[in-house]
Amino acid sequence: MSTATATWKSLPLPWQVAFEEAWAAYRAGTFGVGAVLVDPANGDSIVTSGRNRVMQQQRSPRTLSGNMTAHAEMNAFAELDQFDAEGLHLYTTLEPCLMCAAAAMLLNVEHVHFAARDEFFAGMDELWGKHSFTAARQPSSTGPFDGPLGYFGRLLAMTFNLEQLVGQSAEQLARDEQPALADLIDRIATDDQWMAIRKSGTVHRALGHLCDEFILDVRVVLTHS
Repeated sequence: MSTATATWKSLPLPWQVAFEEAWAAYRAGTFGVGAVLVDPANGDSIVTSGRNRVMQQQRSPRTLSGNMTAHAEMNAFAELDQFDAEGLHLYTTLEPCLMCAAAAMLLNVEHVHFAARDEFFAGMDELWGKHSFTAARQPSSTGPFDGPLGYFGRLLAMTFNLEQLVGQSAEQLARDEQPALADLIDRIATDDQWMAIRKSGTVHRALGHLCDEFILDVRVVLTHS
């Protein structure tokens, strides 16, 4: 069994669904981020899921799309059939931004699990403690992942900056802050097998190809993280 297969099979279901949502967003040409809400009191059953739809125009009831509020976490929150998220846990492939962190606080999310650190737009460490109300409702948090999964979460999200925001400040910031990761994203974009997987493959297959064919590059990125 390959390292990637073993890693994937060892993941709890919430993480598998979150990464599947992130992969769907990545393939759709928007920020590759996915999120799920789970109920730990009910065996970590999945309550809702969502993905980033910032660049997608298809609209449906209770789905945010086509503007900068359409983050993965916000779409997971929008699917709730209850007043708040008290007692629920949020799993997200990228550290929540200020908007999503504030929404988690207002909804009374109990705990936030995030796979990858967001160096550009992070909110988890910035919002809490600024006011007594937010401090009292602060969810606990766990993250980021060490190893390939944390790196994979960052790659899926950062690709948009390099491919869709060429010449803009967001692209340059990504290249300046994460040069090793940016270089790898540029090179996998010329890899025929990766592009075929991106077109019609699964997230598990993508992770496997990344680890099998670019494992040394992954280690370099992690070393410089």
